[in-house]
Amino acid sequence: MESLEYITLRFLSDSYEQYYRRRDAESLAHQLGRGATLMATAYQRARRAVMLTHSFERYSSLRPPFSSRHREYLERGAEIRSRGGSPDREIQVTAVALMEYHVIITPDVLDRHEERGFLQLADAAMNDLRADHRRAHTALRHELYLKYKDRER
Repeated sequence: MESLEYITLRFLSDSYEQYYRRRDAESLAHQLGRGATLMATAYQRARRAVMLTHSFERYSSLRPPFSSRHREYLERGAEIRSRGGSPDREIQVTAVALMEYHVIITPDVLDRHEERGFLQLADAAMNDLRADHRRAHTALRHELYLKYKDRER
């Protein structure tokens, strides 16, 4: 995980062919969703620790944001729901604030795709999810800009 927007998926040497293709798609989908959620949580904790250590973070649980605009941005940003899918919707991903992930894999996708094909579908689904999140995030920022442009900062 490079950031909340860039998650790379890969399997340990030959584990897709030896293990995952013989499992049901629902189990793999659950594992992928939980894995992405755990990676996002760990990334966010590490990022906050660095930001607080070097005084880059202006707010924390002890020092909440001082402006209503910033508070609303953080609260509503934490509720952004994003959706993405591979071109034929074989893999679908939903996320809340790019922190809580849920994955659905159609039952026959593991039978029809080798590891490389599966990873391409997963990558396409994540790219679609990121694009949806960017659209929603941009709309939120624009809405709050219009709402607060003549008020305090």
